[in-house]
Amino acid sequence: MKKNYIFFLSLFICISFSYSQVNFPSPSETSSRIHKSPDFINYEIGKATPFWSEDFSGGIPSTWTNGSNPTPPVISAPWVYRGPGTNPGVNTGSQGAYAGTNGAIASNTASNGFVIFDSDYYDNGGTAGNFGAGPYPCNDILGGNPTGHVGTLTTDVIDCSMYPDVSIVFNSFYREYTGIAKVAFSLDGGITFTDTIEVHPDIEVNEVTTNDFEVMLRMPSNIAGNSNVQIQFIYDGTVLYSTYNGYYFWQIDDIRLIETPAHFLTIGDETYGGWWIGYQATGDVGIDYTFNPKNQANANPYRFEAVVRNDGAADQPNSTMNVNIENAGSSIWSGNSNPMTLYTNTNDTFVVSSTFSPTTMGYHQISYWASSDSFPTTDTIGRGAVVTDTVYGVDFDWNSDGENAGNGYFLGRSCGGQVLGNAFDVYVDDTATSISFHVNDQSVPGAQLLVELYEIDPMVTPYSPVYLETSDDYTITVNDIDSWVTVKLDEPVNLYAGTTYIAAVKGYANPIDTSLISSSNNDNTLSFIQDNGCDIGSGGFGYWYSASKPLMIRLNLGYEIVSSVNDTYAKQQINIIPNPNNGIFNIEFNSPLFSGFEISVLNILGQKVFSGYTESFSERIDLSNLDKGVYTLKLMSDLEAIERKFVIE
Repeated sequence: MKKNYIFFLSLFICISFSYSQVNFPSPSETSSRIHKSPDFINYEIGKATPFWSEDFSGGIPSTWTNGSNPTPPVISAPWVYRGPGTNPGVNTGSQGAYAGTNGAIASNTASNGFVIFDSDYYDNGGTAGNFGAGPYPCNDILGGNPTGHVGTLTTDVIDCSMYPDVSIVFNSFYREYTGIAKVAFSLDGGITFTDTIEVHPDIEVNEVTTNDFEVMLRMPSNIAGNSNVQIQFIYDGTVLYSTYNGYYFWQIDDIRLIETPAHFLTIGDETYGGWWIGYQATGDVGIDYTFNPKNQANANPYRFEAVVRNDGAADQPNSTMNVNIENAGSSIWSGNSNPMTLYTNTNDTFVVSSTFSPTTMGYHQISYWASSDSFPTTDTIGRGAVVTDTVYGVDFDWNSDGENAGNGYFLGRSCGGQVLGNAFDVYVDDTATSISFHVNDQSVPGAQLLVELYEIDPMVTPYSPVYLETSDDYTITVNDIDSWVTVKLDEPVNLYAGTTYIAAVKGYANPIDTSLISSSNNDNTLSFIQDNGCDIGSGGFGYWYSASKPLMIRLNLGYEIVSSVNDTYAKQQINIIPNPNNGIFNIEFNSPLFSGFEISVLNILGQKVFSGYTESFSERIDLSNLDKGVYTLKLMSDLEAIERKFVIE
């Protein structure tokens, strides 16, 4: 399991507040993360013939039961059929005020109809702020204790007696705030339902599946093989988050029952930082650094782990987890775990027996898959990591598919100026010179902030970071919105091997000039929020909480200018903004001695991919046609030669 201290907060508090979570989400906000169904499900389902199915082409079957009798004040709310002749029809998903523009499910037979439990609409009737005033409220209209609502949709009797091992497969389009999607089973005519399974256990607040997501759940062994099986789909809107119950939606279509394949492995929860087991040997946090300085990576080689599960009906001898790494299109390293027997309906954490030390900088593609004697390969999971010269970060590819648009954590608020930071383990002595951060697009120009560096002992909770250094105040400009900003520390700070540091950004309380730091998707990280007056938990003023999502804050090591002919000019300010970037960036000069530079850019093979000349104090460069990776910017003048590394992501 993950390290307990990652989840430790005062008593039971787990702070997961992002911008879309501090206040109830607005209709314009997107989901914080989009979950895609693994390819292996489609592969296995394609080989299996369903022995029972329902696609809702004729509506909800009359033999099914829609609703229940929950204990008051919980309200029973119905599932609704969307079909070609209904109003709204098959092109309409949730009608709630806060569900966003997610639309309808995209199953194979969606045009023939599907079913939806619209928790969002049921509570507010489609009007923002109308909490508890909808047709089936889950919250009190007067702001009292939430009531909660529940939707149950129960099949008629299904004969599974011919199949000793059964899996249920269906399309599930689901977005979560507090409501939970479940499936339960009955063998006594619907009198009791047991063996309840959560359908989307890996989805958190404000996260959503793709609209074509496919679920495969293995039915409990005491249910399969019976002739009197009933299945119940449950939307549980009684779960309390902050002051709200329920919210968002669950859409279902194309339900099938298949005989569980005898051989069926899955893989997930992959890591290359030693998050699960490896940290026990080293005592570090075990973070997956997606930007990793080469000297640190060599002192802390990549440690590969993943959870492999046997969802098949037969045991899997010699189950193995495999890893391959590619750089510049070529395989440069491979490894695998020690084989073990993975018994049916169990999972275990597999660890590759060797580690990887990078020899080159640039983008590294990491592929994970599992296999056994009877199962050739699972779906391959791809991860990316960039080996850099100076940049330490956890947010590579943070904005892929727009998954993080609009999401961030409050920094400067009317109630106080919070401190946000990421933890960084240091494995070899180095120097911290500056901190970079991504300004969320909901920040306001004019907001002031600064960067700070702390030291912590990650094995001691509650956290008590020790302040080390700060910067001058920085004022957010219009050009900073939705962009990276780098701020120098007042003085470089010596970092020591075996120590964990926090690169942080601090805001100021301001009722108007709000500032936010964007959040990322990398799960195996340790991020912090210091509460300075906003009472986000019970720890009190100045308490440090763990954040549920990593922050887009990077620690920059070493000196900015790598080499210079003359030390007098080495102090010249030359900045690459932003860095990392998408291939489009500015070179900014700030020196009274500036007289123009020849510009060249080299790839990791030393090949020149760009050349030019500038006499401007700010030169815009467009290299968006180049591949992701680490590049070298060379600047030549009559007085000096300067090299700087930058990353295209």
